[in-house]
Amino acid sequence: MFQEIKNKWFDIMASLPVTDWQKRLESGQIGLEHYKGFLLETYHQAGTNPQIQAYATMFFEGNPREIVKMFYRHAISETGHDLLAMNDLMVLGVKQEKIINSKPLPITKALSANVLQDIQFKNPIRYLGYLFHLEFLPTQNGPKYLEMLSKMGIPNNAVTFLQEHTEVDIGHNKLMEIYVKEMVTTTKIFDEVADTMYNTAYLHKRMLEDAFANGEKLFK
Repeated sequence: MFQEIKNKWFDIMASLPVTDWQKRLESGQIGLEHYKGFLLETYHQAGTNPQIQAYATMFFEGNPREIVKMFYRHAISETGHDLLAMNDLMVLGVKQEKIINSKPLPITKALSANVLQDIQFKNPIRYLGYLFHLEFLPTQNGPKYLEMLSKMGIPNNAVTFLQEHTEVDIGHNKLMEIYVKEMVTTTKIFDEVADTMYNTAYLHKRMLEDAFANGEKLFK
């Protein structure tokens, strides 16, 4: 089932419309202001992830204690990752006060709101679709983006968020294998997880693109 989930993710990513921002990113035509925009929005998005993971356990049927323990440990390991994005921004000259006082973009709020709705009102196991996308994406694309940032002259101490997720999420993907094995037990559940995965991938892509555009406004 885990391989099927992976295959579904690749299918979903290939199905998303190719936008001008994606073309610019893939060809390396982004600048420091775009990277700063990415970090600022990631600061907001990553800051809510541990709470969302813990929240999902409130709705698991049968109180599966071992899975709940694993979820909590996983969530704890994610706590503070927003501060990595903040520190990267500060290394690049952005004032801490400006970061803290900023507000997430509407699409960033929508990304979190979508999975919260799925958890509470549909099926909490759908959360795995959200989690899989956000954990698997850095392990697939992180190395090439780190190389691109290096060529742009971004110092190593300003890419700690991406570096962390490129490496640590490999281990988290091992946890995903356990989650899928224990929780995705029917075709219906698989389809629900895949639906949330698609919505997450779509909204996350939009978030990144809005973050790049916002970076042009704030940091150019």
